[in-house]
Amino acid sequence: MEVLTLLEITAVLWVTYLAVTWWLERGRLSQLTDKTVLITGCDTGFGNLLARRLDQLGLRVFAGCLTEAGVAELRQDCSERLQPIQMDVTKTDSVQDAFRLVKQAVGSKGLWGLVNNAGILGLAASPVEWATLDDYQAVLNVNLLGMIDVIKTFLPLLKKSRGRIVNVASGAGRVAMPHGAPYSVSKYGVEAFSDSLRRGMRCFGIKVHIIEPGFFRTPINNQENLLRRLDQTWQRQSPETKTEYGEEFLQAAKDSIVAADRFMQDAVAVVDAMEHALCATHPRSRYVVGWDVRFLFMPVSWLPTDLGDLALRLVAPEMTPTPASCKAGQ
Repeated sequence: MEVLTLLEITAVLWVTYLAVTWWLERGRLSQLTDKTVLITGCDTGFGNLLARRLDQLGLRVFAGCLTEAGVAELRQDCSERLQPIQMDVTKTDSVQDAFRLVKQAVGSKGLWGLVNNAGILGLAASPVEWATLDDYQAVLNVNLLGMIDVIKTFLPLLKKSRGRIVNVASGAGRVAMPHGAPYSVSKYGVEAFSDSLRRGMRCFGIKVHIIEPGFFRTPINNQENLLRRLDQTWQRQSPETKTEYGEEFLQAAKDSIVAADRFMQDAVAVVDAMEHALCATHPRSRYVVGWDVRFLFMPVSWLPTDLGDLALRLVAPEMTPTPASCKAGQ
């Protein structure tokens, strides 16, 4: 009887918490036109969509683009409130140039929002040992080290406004699949750094928000590019490695890329989460976006390690093909 009572009290408290949270999250900030936001990675994808969204809402936006084409497109399509700038997060000089430009523009008001969206996927559907150290370094330079450099550079402007930092992590930052290790390593790092930053910046009034998307349809997940990159990775493997894994493994890896493309979700949901983190009166510290993260990656991350590994093999066998040499030994 006491157990039932405890369960009833827990259920009431949980429902109350959800109701109060839902009510608080409906609130929106006033005078958005007084706020300035810097977004990295605006050439395409989430960053591009968010820059356009915030421009329509009346915020002043600095949209960091890697390419001149990205700068030109946003300059042509958006209002004068949006200022696209060429910015490479892997180069400190480029980050410093952006800082000086934004600092001069915002003055004593400071920077309200910083969205660290720039990211690359690196190798896809490739086993851990196929990736070189350079493959890991390339992904870390953009997804993690570049993000850290941008945050450390712009913190003085964020402190002035007691602003918000939005870091794009991933469901792959919760659960690392056996393939695509460089990307998962970088996103685990984003999660760790964001948690440290959130707890350390609280006393300065700066809020830190993590976005955890699942599989969404953006240029980073372009099927043709992923398949081409997989072929290039396969071709550089040694004859011994090719024999060990086999052509059947390579085809299964390609099939997994094609299968994943069918389950890609609409990127608008991620942009909605980013907007809420920047514009809500009571934003969440963490946004889990996508049915795959919510119903697969999160539950698996909560399981004991061996059970989580078993669940992935059972639920997503196409994501874990078996090398030829392992089949021979079974």
